[in-house]
Amino acid sequence: MQLNLDIFPNTPPPASLAALAAVEVLASQGGVEARGAVFTRREVVDFILDLAGYTSDKPLHEMRLLEPSFGGGDFLLPAVERLLAAWRIHGDGGSIFDALKDSIRAIELHRDTFQITRRALLEYLKACEIGALTANQLADAWLVQGDFLLAPLASQFDFVVGNPPYVRQELIPEALMREYRARYATIYDRADLYIPFIERSLCLLAPGGLGFICADRWMKNRYGAPLRKLVTDQYRLKVYVDMTGSDAFLQEVAACPAITVLDLGWSISRLDGLCGCIAYGGRRDKAVFPTRARRRNRSRVSTPC
Repeated sequence: MQLNLDIFPNTPPPASLAALAAVEVLASQGGVEARGAVFTRREVVDFILDLAGYTSDKPLHEMRLLEPSFGGGDFLLPAVERLLAAWRIHGDGGSIFDALKDSIRAIELHRDTFQITRRALLEYLKACEIGALTANQLADAWLVQGDFLLAPLASQFDFVVGNPPYVRQELIPEALMREYRARYATIYDRADLYIPFIERSLCLLAPGGLGFICADRWMKNRYGAPLRKLVTDQYRLKVYVDMTGSDAFLQEVAACPAITVLDLGWSISRLDGLCGCIAYGGRRDKAVFPTRARRRNRSRVSTPC
């Protein structure tokens, strides 16, 4: 029987056998560096969740959040904390599983990392006085082990948050890279893996907010041109925070990180010429987006005028 993919508009077609074999290798092997895993500090995670609008004063149990590469749970666990707080405020007191089972989808490729974070999630849910059976049911509903760029996801999400993997093309098996290129128009020149992560996340975004922390090179480099055009044509840049020189991660990284918040609002005429109102060093001035902060240990916040 052939699966009718038309009923699932966000479901990619089946991947080639060679690509699936490459995914299996990546899922079972590779250290932190090979997987492009960079772990985000809790205060930065909370800042991004706030900027994206994922706050417990809203009925989050009626909304859906996607975390495309949950790793050690840096975004997943704080999001669950906010979801439970919102459900206690706004919920009707019924079955917690029925109320929350569709509220989160979080994906992780690396199998061992998936299991470690799943156990951490179960411990957290049990600490919140959620029974073992319900905790396991929620974990099974929320967590997906697989490749975000190939995984079937049948619906859209009100929020997409996270820290997508930073992996150079030469570290990805050739068969899998061909599969990615066939699916994602933003993979251009020597684009790194976070580029198609942003593309697919935007395609899955309902009216709400996407908040990522990742390298800012796509905003300036040649390989970022297709993604810049996609954002310019179809989305709105709400906030840009230059995190260069800040202590955003739990380990040192060579990339120049930035927080970017996007939504489906009005689009700007040219992303690389945005006029931003910038709060920096206690003063406000005009700048061409995205200008990097020139002092270390300060972040620059840009929002549309």
